[in-house]
Amino acid sequence: MPSVPPLNPLPDGEARANPGLPTVTPPSGSMFIRLFGVPALIVGGLVLLLIVGQPLVGKFSRYFLGRTWGSASPEQFLRDLDNNNKEVRWRAANDLAQVLLRDDALASDSAFALQLEQRLRRMLDSSAPFEKAYAEHFAKLAPDEKARELAQLGPDRDYILLLVQCLGHFMVPVGASVLEELAMQQSGLELRALSARRRQALWALANLGENLKRFEKLPVERQEAVLSQLEAAAGEGQVGAAKEALAYLKNRQAGRPSALGMDRVIEKCADAEDPSLRELAAFAANFWSGDAEENARIEKVLLRLCDDPGTGEEELAKLEDENTDQESRKIVKKPGFRVQVNAAVALARQGWKVRPTLLQTMLDEEELQSIFVVQAKNGGAERPDQALVVQILLNALKAVAELHRKNPQLDLSSLRPNLDKLAHNPNSAVQTEAGRVVLALSNP
Repeated sequence: MPSVPPLNPLPDGEARANPGLPTVTPPSGSMFIRLFGVPALIVGGLVLLLIVGQPLVGKFSRYFLGRTWGSASPEQFLRDLDNNNKEVRWRAANDLAQVLLRDDALASDSAFALQLEQRLRRMLDSSAPFEKAYAEHFAKLAPDEKARELAQLGPDRDYILLLVQCLGHFMVPVGASVLEELAMQQSGLELRALSARRRQALWALANLGENLKRFEKLPVERQEAVLSQLEAAAGEGQVGAAKEALAYLKNRQAGRPSALGMDRVIEKCADAEDPSLRELAAFAANFWSGDAEENARIEKVLLRLCDDPGTGEEELAKLEDENTDQESRKIVKKPGFRVQVNAAVALARQGWKVRPTLLQTMLDEEELQSIFVVQAKNGGAERPDQALVVQILLNALKAVAELHRKNPQLDLSSLRPNLDKLAHNPNSAVQTEAGRVVLALSNP
């Protein structure tokens, strides 16, 4: 076996002795400081800077960017909403709409909601003369004149729509009255802007109806605090919105719900020439109910909308084609069917009787694929709007389940063939939901 040569041979061929491992010496105090003390000081300094500097960062972001980082207080939101810079105000309203969805404390702050309601009313009052003047001269203006006017009106319009959206995300209905006024407004703006405002108000009212359920899930002490806030506001002269919201919440707690005027709103919007307003009226009916008289009025409107003829759909389609650069467009081959679908879902979710043939169509995938199609804008080939078809199937299945739960005596046997077929649908979500409905109907 060859021998291992020395590591460091000397020139004369004699090997130097192997020195082995280096001598281990204990670390000195200065070495401990360098290894552990200095990094600890650096980390501690960064943490202290973060704690002390966070308020400054927030102030910096609000001053230069017009927004806050993280969740802001009502006072911070109100300061930004009152800022003279319209961009700052718009960003604050946009941030608030998002925060209200996840912050129960803020969404149940009735004093804050009342402040927003007052700001929306002031904004509507201040912009009304300019909107009216523009609406009166709209038809006579040249395209470049319209563009200049819209550049002036646009920021306030967008800000109003955001405030409308925010009021719909509260758990207290202090904004219900102003939202209902906007949903039923029929003059004062040119037609497109008026329709957009009414649609946003109806959407906000639908959200508000759903968010009222969040109030009922709050701790009892928080609910009482909200009612105390409203009582104080009503005593200070803010009688309209505060008193109405207080009475509504107390009656709801006592098992005496009311539609809070939504029966009139749904009835009015169901008569609109704009099909999107009729569709949203039916959608909003999912989330509002009241006493026997109010419910009867809503049910009557929904039954009428189940036979919607599709008035105004052609005009709306032309406007959509003018305002989009997309290569394809969505078409509904059956006039009025979008409105009919929303009305049927609302009837079922409320536990009211629905025409079985309409439900059968809503549970027939092949028929839905022939009704809802996507077509290339240049008149090319059509294909089913499968995403919308699946959405309608799921909504219909959930509505049928709710109808059976609320009205188990209703005979739904005519739907069984459609349900059995959907229980084997290749879409897993549809298959699962259909299986649940079949099981529910089998066990009354």
